[in-house]
Amino acid sequence: MAPEGMTSSPPHPAEPTRAILEWLAAPPAPDLDTETADLDARIDLLHATSIASQQFQRSLEGLATRAQQLAFAHRHHMRHTDEPFAAPLRQRARAIAQALLRLALGMERTLTDADARLGLPQKRFSEAQPARALRLLGEALVVLEQAGFDPEPELWRLAARLYTLARAGYPLDPAPNPAETVLAAYKALLAIPTVAPHELTPAELDWTVSYLARSHTLLQVQEAPPPADDGAWYWLDPANTAEPHASARREAPTGRALLHFCTAGLARHAQECLQNPADPLLVPGNDYPGVQPLALLERLQARWSVPPLRDQPRRRQDYPVQACMGLDAIWETLRHGPDSEHVSEWTVLNESPGGYAIMNVQGRAAGLQAGMPVALRRHDEAAWTLCVVRWIRSDAINLIEIGLQRLSRGALPVRVGFRGADDGQPGMVPALVLPVQPAQRQHQAVMAPAGTYVSRRFALLSDQEHIYVAQCRLLSLDLQTASVELFQFEIDPYPL
Repeated sequence: MAPEGMTSSPPHPAEPTRAILEWLAAPPAPDLDTETADLDARIDLLHATSIASQQFQRSLEGLATRAQQLAFAHRHHMRHTDEPFAAPLRQRARAIAQALLRLALGMERTLTDADARLGLPQKRFSEAQPARALRLLGEALVVLEQAGFDPEPELWRLAARLYTLARAGYPLDPAPNPAETVLAAYKALLAIPTVAPHELTPAELDWTVSYLARSHTLLQVQEAPPPADDGAWYWLDPANTAEPHASARREAPTGRALLHFCTAGLARHAQECLQNPADPLLVPGNDYPGVQPLALLERLQARWSVPPLRDQPRRRQDYPVQACMGLDAIWETLRHGPDSEHVSEWTVLNESPGGYAIMNVQGRAAGLQAGMPVALRRHDEAAWTLCVVRWIRSDAINLIEIGLQRLSRGALPVRVGFRGADDGQPGMVPALVLPVQPAQRQHQAVMAPAGTYVSRRFALLSDQEHIYVAQCRLLSLDLQTASVELFQFEIDPYPL
């Protein structure tokens, strides 16, 4: 019996095929929601009717091209949209990812065409066919991660099946060039979880995908277990979930046929790029709003060198907190007191000495994005705890969960201005002074808007109780995100 969606060889294309090809010949709908619904309907049509193998594959290839164009346009829109995303936008992201997954499944079926079991000649495919299916899965993964969704388990299982199919002696003609091999496509997919997509803004993730497009082949993939003392390795179990795990965070099981891959090559390439900041991709621009390429690449390079450990236990909790989100809102709240515009109620789900996971209660989180500061407190008399958003997850349409890294207990609102700032930059900008934290930093630190730091010396103004002005000297840049930067400083002993 032929697989669903295909028959042996009808005499001429069925009407559903003609309808699909006519839609493919027309230009894409300018409205992305309409294009998504139209694509979904054509995929339903492709699978709902018996279609000859050749026509099935032709329609499948055309739909895959159209789906990739839609995914690219959607990703471009997402990176120019503030979080949290509206429900229709997130629903569209899930629908696009599901369409890409269904098309990849269709390509898997064409590779295991049942015509051979009917005694008919089986068509030989190029290795580029499973490689393209893997690229569809990569698009689906990025679309889901941008919207804060975890990928469906089937995505990783299908990817492992496609890779194994091509590597296990299945009759495939060689790919026309190295970039279209299954190994290259699987490396591109495996590289995505190594950047911790949930810790990036949609624009940062899109920039990272563009960067990986020219460097993902540096990922090292092997079946042999890696050296025990090397922390840049990941593993996956193709016969189980096939989801990648960092060896530094989760020990690989023994006695199973695992696949291992290493990010050391990506780390070395990133370090080389950081030494050549003239690269056009490393120059900030409007294509990726809020992205500081050099700072982002430094974060990626550190993660590819050694994935961070989770060395602090997390305790389940369930208590309400007040949350103030964004540097400007925190600054205003510390100066003038909280108000309903800046402060909302959230629930703490778990906490550790290093941070929290909190979930929204009131559903208000305008402008929320990875890397932005958040201040928490349990009640009106408590001091604010300053944090930074590390990840955003939203598996349910109206529910947002965020992970926070604790930075400081308490902060002082000030203004800072750097020597050498361009004429187009504001002179003195709102900032926060964080106290010394012996376990984290030995000096006071300033949290300022991204792009504030331009030189070693800056002026600091505080007018909380009395006016205080000082010239300060930057000691170290500890954190850079799309929203803020954090640097330690000292009062300059030799003011100019």
